[in-house]
Amino acid sequence: DEIQHKVTLTKGFYMGVYTVTQEQYETVMGKNPSYFKGEKNLPVEQASWEDCQACIKKLREKDKKLYRLPSEAEWEYACRAGTTTPFHFGDTISTDQANYFGEAVYGNEKKGEFRGKTTPVGSFPANAWGLHDMHGNVWQWCEDRYGDYPQKNVVAPQGPDSGKFHVLRGGSWHFV
Repeated sequence: DEIQHKVTLTKGFYMGVYTVTQEQYETVMGKNPSYFKGEKNLPVEQASWEDCQACIKKLREKDKKLYRLPSEAEWEYACRAGTTTPFHFGDTISTDQANYFGEAVYGNEKKGEFRGKTTPVGSFPANAWGLHDMHGNVWQWCEDRYGDYPQKNVVAPQGPDSGKFHVLRGGSWHFV
């Protein structure tokens, strides 16, 4: 149901170069909810949207900086890094480019490796803006709630004010 359309962002934002690691999350929250443990720099997974909000709140209190999750539009902009293709590296995806269920074929790509778990952050090439793991490895929460996509160009879009589910982007180790 997603149709690509022009979005104009009206204010700047920052994104981390990597997804949050288990070590970073545990330093802030004092616990690690992840299933896959044991390697340094594995991304935190199994953290709910509410868990992320609690972590952000603690970071704000500690550092006095305005941490927040990106809006869906901001996440898409950062992920694509100036491209208009389905993936920042082109029309298809391979397991040399991202950690996902490689037995699933997207586009004209051939089957790839299925690792069956998360991989350390930064294990795959960054996009043109230096951001790693925007596709695969772990789902990434956005601030927005799910809602209908606009069918026209929009300025500074925000998700619906209410709704049960928040937006996840990027895929995971088990999905594209």
